[in-house]
Amino acid sequence: MNERMLDKNHQPSEEEIEQFIGNASCRNLQVIKEKLNEIFDLNIDLKFPFGNSYGWGYKFSHKSKHLFYIFFENNGLTLTTQINEPKTDRDRNLIGALSEEGRKCWETKYPCNNGGWVHYRFNDIKGLHDAGIFVSLRTKKDINFN
Repeated sequence: MNERMLDKNHQPSEEEIEQFIGNASCRNLQVIKEKLNEIFDLNIDLKFPFGNSYGWGYKFSHKSKHLFYIFFENNGLTLTTQINEPKTDRDRNLIGALSEEGRKCWETKYPCNNGGWVHYRFNDIKGLHDAGIFVSLRTKKDINFN
């Protein structure tokens, strides 16, 4: 895991987050927010969930339904979400469209119920493709961040 914002006693400001994650990740985060606002009644909350190893991040929700977290990393972001095993051709096709890195992330997910937790780290525009696929799998909506 890369360096994260782990000081639970200091809630970071927007400026601190932007400086920490870097310009490319700021642009990626902006694209994610804009695209999801077109589809969902989006709520974004700054949280420190899951204990000290995850750190600060944004919780993305549709109304009150949790979608995923994006954790802040030094010059990067990590999308964390729970995804069920694929049951439809659409889901299997989406998994097949993942990059090699995205597929490795899928294959090494943390098992939970009928699927698992995916932790996908990305820091460039290419990573938005896989992030969109993971969000599509989670929400059953067609999400394209490119």
